[in-house]
Amino acid sequence: MARRSDDQANLQPLVNASLNAFFRLSPSGQFGVVVLLLIAGVIAYLFFGHAPHAPFGPDGSASSNLVLGNPSNASPDPANRDNFLMVKPYYVLSYNQSRGEPNWVSWTVTESDLGEAPRKDVFDTDSALPGDFFHVTQQDYTGGGFDRGHMCPHSDRAANTDMSYATFVMTNIIPQAPNVNRKAWAEMENYCRELVRHHDRLFIIAGPIGEGGTGSRGSRRTIADGHVAVPSACWKLVVDIHDTGSDDPSQIGTDARVLTVEMPNDNDSVDETWAQYRCTPARIEQETGLHFFSKLKPVVAEAFRQRLDRMPLPAPRPLGHSNRSPS
Repeated sequence: MARRSDDQANLQPLVNASLNAFFRLSPSGQFGVVVLLLIAGVIAYLFFGHAPHAPFGPDGSASSNLVLGNPSNASPDPANRDNFLMVKPYYVLSYNQSRGEPNWVSWTVTESDLGEAPRKDVFDTDSALPGDFFHVTQQDYTGGGFDRGHMCPHSDRAANTDMSYATFVMTNIIPQAPNVNRKAWAEMENYCRELVRHHDRLFIIAGPIGEGGTGSRGSRRTIADGHVAVPSACWKLVVDIHDTGSDDPSQIGTDARVLTVEMPNDNDSVDETWAQYRCTPARIEQETGLHFFSKLKPVVAEAFRQRLDRMPLPAPRPLGHSNRSPS
């Protein structure tokens, strides 16, 4: 308490001097100071007010974008080259150097994350990767017949430009067949955002499976001279709860909805209909070796693993995503 009193005593002369200077100003001058303070407050809100999912610590253990747990036990040790944890301001991911893409990306979506911020015109190379990693560029996808497919999508982070642009980095991208990225995958993304607009909070993890997909220019196992694997399928897992404002995993009960899909990365077979690709989280665990729900109560985690969503879904509608990123 003595230290706090000393600090207050030291600050008091500065406060008094500032107030005296303010009151010596003309009325127009005082008005100008107030306007400047208001503008500064608005700018601070725009830059920091829409970052509800900021990470805490390099391991992401307390990040609200990692509520369902770290499914591969990824670590921020650069020696862990194929399971390298990257804690971003708006999502968390495990990067695989051998595949040139994420093993998984995890994020949380609430109404405050949605908005009308623009898409970015380019995809950034991720300078946060260790220097001896291969740094994928947007040009590495050119001519391969696959879209630069977001895992954490721009529209889940469109509250402001900073959030939106943060998704346009190549560590958040996998090669997706255009008809997957622009049709079934996009339909599911939009459906999930409709849930959020009805006051739900979503905890999402997504990633690739296997190697060998079919794009607009035929089948490929890799692109970028072998540095980027083309997955055979893409998966997404969503836990849907009513939004009470909490990211506490202990508050997630067995009554939550669990929606999981595995879509073939096949331009010739996929259209807007995504409901047919629903599966259980256990299937994704079996195919990837990942382990979901480690932060949830064991009884909840076990129930979720076997959960197959059967809720009736609205008919798909053509979205016409010609502005997405064809290669």
